[in-house]
Amino acid sequence: MIRFGGQTLRGRLTRSLVGLGIVSVALLAAVNFMVVRGLLSSSTEQQLQSVRDVRTDEVNLAFNRLLERTAVFGLDPSVADALIDLSNAYVELDDDSTAELNEAQLDELRAVYEPVVARYDAAGADRPPIDELLPDSIAGRYVQYEYVAQNRADPRSDLVDAGDGTAYSAAHAEHHEFLSEMAASIGASDLLLVSGRNLDAVYSVSKEVDLGTDVVDGPYSDIGLGAAVTKLLEVSVDDAVMTDMQFYLPNSSAPVLHVAVSVRSGTQLVGALVLRLEISRVTDLVTQNGDWELLGLGDTGDAYIVGTDARLRTLTRSFLDDPNGYVERYGDVSGDERTAELMKFTGSPVLFAKVDNSAVVDALGGDPTFGRAKNSLGDGVLVAAAPISAGGLGWVLVTEQATSESRSELVSFVWSILLLLGALAIVLLVVGSLLARRIAKPVKPLVEAATDIAAGEYDTVVPDLGRNELGDVGQQLSAVAARLREQEESIRSEEQRISTMLASVLPEALVERVRRGERELAESVDGATVVSIVVRGVPVPSAAEQDALVELMARMNEAMSHLATTHGVERVKVALERQLFVAGRGTAAVGTDEACAFALAALDLIPEVAAEQGLTVDARAGIATGLVASGVIGSRQVSFDVWGEAVSSAVALARDAEPGTVVADEAVLDGAERGWSYAPWGDRDRVVVMTSPSTSGDRA
Repeated sequence: MIRFGGQTLRGRLTRSLVGLGIVSVALLAAVNFMVVRGLLSSSTEQQLQSVRDVRTDEVNLAFNRLLERTAVFGLDPSVADALIDLSNAYVELDDDSTAELNEAQLDELRAVYEPVVARYDAAGADRPPIDELLPDSIAGRYVQYEYVAQNRADPRSDLVDAGDGTAYSAAHAEHHEFLSEMAASIGASDLLLVSGRNLDAVYSVSKEVDLGTDVVDGPYSDIGLGAAVTKLLEVSVDDAVMTDMQFYLPNSSAPVLHVAVSVRSGTQLVGALVLRLEISRVTDLVTQNGDWELLGLGDTGDAYIVGTDARLRTLTRSFLDDPNGYVERYGDVSGDERTAELMKFTGSPVLFAKVDNSAVVDALGGDPTFGRAKNSLGDGVLVAAAPISAGGLGWVLVTEQATSESRSELVSFVWSILLLLGALAIVLLVVGSLLARRIAKPVKPLVEAATDIAAGEYDTVVPDLGRNELGDVGQQLSAVAARLREQEESIRSEEQRISTMLASVLPEALVERVRRGERELAESVDGATVVSIVVRGVPVPSAAEQDALVELMARMNEAMSHLATTHGVERVKVALERQLFVAGRGTAAVGTDEACAFALAALDLIPEVAAEQGLTVDARAGIATGLVASGVIGSRQVSFDVWGEAVSSAVALARDAEPGTVVADEAVLDGAERGWSYAPWGDRDRVVVMTSPSTSGDRA
């Protein structure tokens, strides 16, 4: 088995594949976790805000319709007729001495009040005197006696005629069914008519103890019935008004809502109509009759109304599900046992439980809000709240959902991911092991062949692994072995040639040092062609010409470097007045043709570059062929240089050449493969003047 650092390839592949798979799944799970958490949070927020907005619109619409329908009742001629008839008959009772109750009848009437005021005892409040609750008028006491104390119907609202033969009972019998149906049509638990003649409640559908009372000076003038009628004085005669939830003694212990409107007969104001609505009616409106699934509020979602005092105005889901549990928890969380007892007594947390979290406070300020807070029981919830405009009560509608519900969904998702990771780990282990075995099996012969080649056995035969990636690796390995064989032979030949050349130009003592690559000695000695170029006419730099000379030097360096690359010539030194190049260094050829072509092109290029800068110069060149040593010289400031007889010869020829000419020694033309035009120069037999390439290839 192939081993790497004491570990088998198969084992490492197995661990890598399994690890990669697990890491990939874990990263994907982490991304999904973040996405799901964001989606859950976003969806919960959007859902709560959506339910809040929908329920707010529904409540506003329902309250506006309630006010509009109540306003229509005030304009209904049938309501006006009923109020006029009942009011006139009621006033007649006040003038009828036979309608005055005797002491025995008063005692019977007082007995009706006993269970009413007993609620004060149960609540631990001061018990109001019953005689102070009794109507002051004869008519008021009479109708209470006949329609409340003597009413044996169950419920009392079923009584149509008391059978006393009075005009009041006749009017009651005539209009009661119509008025009862009107109250039922709007969902009111009671409908009362208040006479404009004496401001007494002359009629009541439900027949409670507020029947016959004075709504301005009577016992209920500041709450419920009296508050609703008084509020009518603040609005237009055609507008209906709504009062905030209040505890109202004649009804029950739970708070109620009153809606009132003035009643007119033509242009005459004849009184007022007052409707009473129970908490349950408003709660059903807010909660869609408790259909939480339809509202999309999940298992812990809730919707309720909060008043300007940040206290509940409707029942909460937790109270509806478990009233006793809610009261106990409220007492434990708030530490207010007295309030908890009052909740138990009234059978409702309305007007007791306080919800003053930041979202509700902001909404009471007039802006829809969303946030995290605690509800009336101290539970962490996501809250959305918005003001209710209808009715002008300053109420706020709140929707909420426990943060634990979205957290539990997230926990369920995490457990699902963990189970999936466990299952995938087992699958990845099996698949990774099988895959690693298949991958590692053909690698062994490749490794063995590579080991032999690395040991210098370049004739090793690499097995053919077919047309695949490993087969390609085998072919590349065979090619590498072949190249290594060639390079080994080439290196051997080159070393022999270099040794011979070094021995011909260097002392024997320096050859080995050069071979070892000492920096301050020759790097290589080879046959090459040296080109020396001399430029004349460059002015002595002055302050005014300094920038032009710097630009000329940069441009000349760039142009000559490009020309050298084009002709396969190496740059050695480039200065404004003296430049040195070498061709054929390190190659089998000595580069005479490249050197000649380069020199001729350079003599044309240099004046052109100078002319661009506004200068006139001339150039001349010298070319010589021979052994050339090159290398890195210097101990502190390192530079590359060439030296040898060919360098000296080329420099001398360039120095003596005429402007615009190239002077080469005879060895250059002997090594040239192309024909060049030339002419003898001076009195030296082996020096000629190069002018341009010959088309025939012959020498003159």
